[in-house]
Amino acid sequence: MTVKPLAPHDPQRVGPYRLLGSLGEGGMGRVLLAVGPEGRPAAVKVVHASLARDPVFRERFRREIEACRRVSGAYTAPVLAADPSAPVPWLATLYVPGPSLRQVVADTGVLPLPSLHRLAVGLTTALADIHRAGLVHRDLKPSNVLLTHDGPRVIDFGIARAVTDDVELTSTGSVIGSPEFMSPEQAHGHALTSATDVFSLGSVLVLAATGRSPFAGSSAAQTLYNVAHTEADLTGVPSPLREIVAACLDKEAQRRPTAHALLDRLAEIGTVAPGAAPWPPAVHKAIGRQETEAGRVLAATPRSVMSARRRTAPVVWSGVAAVLAIGVAATVVALAGGGDSGDGAGGAAAGDPGSAAVPTALPGNQSTTVNAEPDDDPLGVATLRGTDPCAVLASEPGLTARPAVHLSRCTYEHEDGHWFDLALGDAVPATPNPGDDVDDTELDGLSLVVDHGGEGRCEVVAVLPANPTLGVSVEVGPGVGDAVARPCAEARERLSVALNRLTDGGAKRDPDAESLANVDPCSLIDTNAIADIFTVNPTVVPDGLHGCEWAVSGTLTLQLAKEVDPAALPDDWEKRRLGAHTVYLQRDPRPGSPSCAVAWAHRPSEESFTETVTLRYRATATDLPVEEVCAATRSAAEHVVARLPKP
Repeated sequence: MTVKPLAPHDPQRVGPYRLLGSLGEGGMGRVLLAVGPEGRPAAVKVVHASLARDPVFRERFRREIEACRRVSGAYTAPVLAADPSAPVPWLATLYVPGPSLRQVVADTGVLPLPSLHRLAVGLTTALADIHRAGLVHRDLKPSNVLLTHDGPRVIDFGIARAVTDDVELTSTGSVIGSPEFMSPEQAHGHALTSATDVFSLGSVLVLAATGRSPFAGSSAAQTLYNVAHTEADLTGVPSPLREIVAACLDKEAQRRPTAHALLDRLAEIGTVAPGAAPWPPAVHKAIGRQETEAGRVLAATPRSVMSARRRTAPVVWSGVAAVLAIGVAATVVALAGGGDSGDGAGGAAAGDPGSAAVPTALPGNQSTTVNAEPDDDPLGVATLRGTDPCAVLASEPGLTARPAVHLSRCTYEHEDGHWFDLALGDAVPATPNPGDDVDDTELDGLSLVVDHGGEGRCEVVAVLPANPTLGVSVEVGPGVGDAVARPCAEARERLSVALNRLTDGGAKRDPDAESLANVDPCSLIDTNAIADIFTVNPTVVPDGLHGCEWAVSGTLTLQLAKEVDPAALPDDWEKRRLGAHTVYLQRDPRPGSPSCAVAWAHRPSEESFTETVTLRYRATATDLPVEEVCAATRSAAEHVVARLPKP
């Protein structure tokens, strides 16, 4: 996927995600490259505003999210977060590295037999996981298959549906799917089972082996006719796979093998050698080139986005904009292990405006904490942590708080259909676009920043006196109703109400001694312990309400969040034990900048989102073995666990 700069009217944030660029657009909505609060890159799907007004479409999108959450496996992209109830619903999945199968075949040619076998095993395993969840993907095609260094990934559950679900989500007579890779039952409009995905798998494998679709016609109607009535030409499919592909392409659904039966047949051909490269060298080189280019964008992203709060904002965003401009023609791929809050590879260059913002350790046994503040400040970080964002505007006429899916943010829906997003302690917009309907530069004695996003959207931010890179903000958007005539003025009015409530000491969270919401993340590791682990005297830098950074030999970051259970993370997160906790460890041995992360759920939850802890150490500009990096990360995690509230 090629990243393109955001348009002037695009929002800078969706939920907790900072947007970096556009990855593409389809019938349902746009897919945007983003970085989450913990530094993990994500692909965020945001539905078109016009479709958000359609209750049938909303139901379809809700089903997509449910489908994605029910599927987890080595060959699918897990859901990181979602808000199907938002006025403009969105879904964030892990950003999967790699070009699509269609792009690879077009650029480097067909795959040889070993790669075809690896592709078949990976896709069949993904289908087995999908079918085990009681779902049918219904749109398996080459553009929905991404190739990474360790195998394929199936993405886009946009039209996935439960096998037992008989609710029609399309207009009468319409057909969902991509004609060239549909099944005969899709072409006829008949009921679908898991066998329809098996047929699509056969068509995908034919394209990978021959470079052509087995049923392509001169029109969509001709293609659908071919799918339903014409036998596929399997010339060019290697003989060990030809019989398996032929079985997948049987016109009778009941005669096709199941995904599990296919895995057995594929095992008879051979097994995948551990550590073997799955693709031809040209494909891996292409992925490597994309990763190199991505390193210039994503490796620096968390520093510029997550740490912008402690630097001059306009300088930060101008640098990011320049990087994105370079990457317009580049295919951006998430780095193995994702982004983080550390320095870019090699550290900041001399003269880099951001380099001076990373504090250095004090001599001797001293350390320092940046932005420490008294607990009694009504707009201080400590007080805002103890505030329930969904209670701040709860008494406002016509507003209804949506279910909270973040620790310090809440979306309110107005009875007219538009929405307000209240955020506590979020970063102040770096390059705001002032709105014509608000001329004020202050509100209740606080500096005011207005960012007019166009299309009925506007964010108004009151800058926190003790933390001038953080603020309390209200953003307004059109939602399913008509656009607000004066959105910036409306947001300012709601922000004034919110500030009055906050300064009066209202909207406190319900007491919950087990929750992470009130925890100061910088207090979870003693600076002496950091010095012992990393053999350097750290500088502690709070990162918003729920994050903290320690400048060591590289950067150690800690994020407390409300998001998907780490148990749903992909298989490169290894399941481990840390005392009484089950944790998930991810290692990235990247030369010159190895990193390691440990993540876990703070307490069990039956809800889609739970409170999580993520600790990441990137040993920037070092030659440390990744095992040493992980040992240090694990030691730091032990200190965090010891100081967490007991669930």
